[in-house]
Amino acid sequence: MKEIEYILTDTENCILNDSDSIYTICYTKQGVQCFTMTQWYNRTVLDFFFHREDGPAWINKKGEMSYYINNTIHREDGPAIIRTTFKKWMMNGKCHRTDGPACIWRHNNNHPSRELYYINDNRHRIDGPAEIWYKEDGTIEGEFYYINGKEYRKEDYHNLINEMKALPKSLKLTHQEQWVREL
Repeated sequence: MKEIEYILTDTENCILNDSDSIYTICYTKQGVQCFTMTQWYNRTVLDFFFHREDGPAWINKKGEMSYYINNTIHREDGPAIIRTTFKKWMMNGKCHRTDGPACIWRHNNNHPSRELYYINDNRHRIDGPAEIWYKEDGTIEGEFYYINGKEYRKEDYHNLINEMKALPKSLKLTHQEQWVREL
């Protein structure tokens, strides 16, 4: 198999010296590296130290991407992992999102297939199920309730939430992250 030589014209573009097309672009502390599909699948992710502060550190030609800072999956303003039918919000290598589901899978028709709510790598939600499965037509197939990574039966979950709501205002926790720390 012939080695392919790359010319880096700038940090946004990789140009091949032969007719193969770029499959993956990786941003590392050492600079930008570009690979064809064959080259990428013959390597392991462990070969890289991913790092990029102003955008995704891993991008493929399908538009899939991952954000890394110092080899840790991390993004504060959106999903850190973006795939064709999947998005995952992560901060400092932990699954985390306070304003919606942290993991979202989609059916091929773009309807949601599964949603998971996480805070600091714990499945957690105080205003509904933390795991929701959907049928292809968008109707709900299953719901699972978690607080701070612990699964509850629906009735027990609602009883716990009602108990928390009945606490005096001075003891109430209003933010999802506070519930994780306190439980």
